[in-house]
Amino acid sequence: MNINSRLVSKNLSRFKLVTFDVTDTLLRFSRPPEMQYAMAARHLGCQNIEEQALSVCFGKHFKRMARDYPNFGKGSKYDWRWWWRTLVMDIFRDSHRHLSEAMLGRVADQLIEDYATQDCWTKIEMAERMVDLARVHGKQVGIISNFDPRLSYILEAMKIPTDFIVTSYDVGIQKPCPEIFDYALNLCNPPVLPSEALHFGNTPKLDYVGAKRAGWASILVNVTCDGQQGVLSDPEINPGHVFANFEEFIRALETTEMKW
Repeated sequence: MNINSRLVSKNLSRFKLVTFDVTDTLLRFSRPPEMQYAMAARHLGCQNIEEQALSVCFGKHFKRMARDYPNFGKGSKYDWRWWWRTLVMDIFRDSHRHLSEAMLGRVADQLIEDYATQDCWTKIEMAERMVDLARVHGKQVGIISNFDPRLSYILEAMKIPTDFIVTSYDVGIQKPCPEIFDYALNLCNPPVLPSEALHFGNTPKLDYVGAKRAGWASILVNVTCDGQQGVLSDPEINPGHVFANFEEFIRALETTEMKW
């Protein structure tokens, strides 16, 4: 074992569990949603599809659906598939009014299937190494994500091994609620205390603050230069826990003694 490995081991010694958010933490979209949506529509024979129009409508309708039917419709009379189908159809209705209702339904169903495959996703740089690093040092590895039930298929397709997956839809609790982090602890074998758990995510409130309020340690990764100013001004966030990417965090693990 070299010096770097010993320091990594020391830095991670208090933890028995390491968990990760998924979107923009471990994985990102392989192409922007408007491009993916346009590709699906064109594949099904739709003409005159404008990506910019889709982009404008995507944000508006996503926010509306998240507000009116939080957690992908969990707890309502509708399920996650209806949630995504409605979102896609409303985006296209608003941006491409020449498409028939039957075609809108076909496009929505196609996209629901597409986003469960590896074609729509790519791994974040060095994320896989961080997962491997946690495993090499004997940690249980889990996922905690505000996501629908397709996540297990996505992670399998992307070849990211985990001990468990907690999605907000399956458990009916969304980050940043502490209860979703408590739920993850209950899946651990052997048992893990909150103080022995470390969570990685890219969203200040949902990931970092949520985990900290649950008694966990937390690290923010993939924070852009533009986003760092706002993040670092938040009194609940330790500037020493904010990293531009996994490479920067792993370098810190290997060269400095971390303060949790």
